[in-house]
Amino acid sequence: MPPHLRTPSRVRSLIALAGLVLANSVSAQFTEVTSTVKPGSFLLEMDALSLVIDREAGDKSTAFAAGAFLVTTGLTKNWDLQLGAELFISQRIDLGGLKERNTGIGDIYVRTKWRFYEDERFEIALIPFAKIPSNTGGVGNDSVEGGLIVPWQAYLFGAVTLNAMVEVDVVRNARDDGYGLLWYGSAALSRELTKSLAVYAEIDAAKTSGTAPWQTTVGLGVYWSVTPFLAWDFAVYRGLSRVSPDWNPVVRVNVGF
Repeated sequence: MPPHLRTPSRVRSLIALAGLVLANSVSAQFTEVTSTVKPGSFLLEMDALSLVIDREAGDKSTAFAAGAFLVTTGLTKNWDLQLGAELFISQRIDLGGLKERNTGIGDIYVRTKWRFYEDERFEIALIPFAKIPSNTGGVGNDSVEGGLIVPWQAYLFGAVTLNAMVEVDVVRNARDDGYGLLWYGSAALSRELTKSLAVYAEIDAAKTSGTAPWQTTVGLGVYWSVTPFLAWDFAVYRGLSRVSPDWNPVVRVNVGF
């Protein structure tokens, strides 16, 4: 699920949102969490399978990704370092009979997270990141990009938790002749059912600079902690706006070591 394709604007915006999702979350939910990995430990977060599907007025587009991962290790109690990559991406676009298909590896992401505030009920962090172009097969835009994510977490009542975040990215523009801004926000409400099982609902929205419309999706997911070091996450997202992908099912896995 790459950031941009040199294709008509609507399909390009769908693929851009898919790339934003990959860059910002390969864990439970799209919405980032504030927790950091302790020093000496590692966390592997992976979108094992992710599919973006869109259909409108005879136009069809799909993007499939497997093995998009983020490896995190702690530097201090509240600060960690993250390295991510997209191992396999396949895109197919059919615009009124004009077909295009691209397959290859994606880009590399370097991030760091600093949790600078926490109390018994609330936490907030900063996540600056950069994308290093390493794609093959025409699945990326061959441009350095980056941004800043600000996630926060609130423990509401009982076993209910609210995660939310805002983000601004510097991205290659649709004309491929410069850079613009991409604004993103999301929120997820989760509820623990047992010590190993939780459910969540999530909504997100994204918009690029200029007159581009908002892209909005909503989703439901189940998080299953098999052991203290292994967890699975299954979610399905549905587009709410005309320019959003119709469907985005995701299978994620988290492994600690």
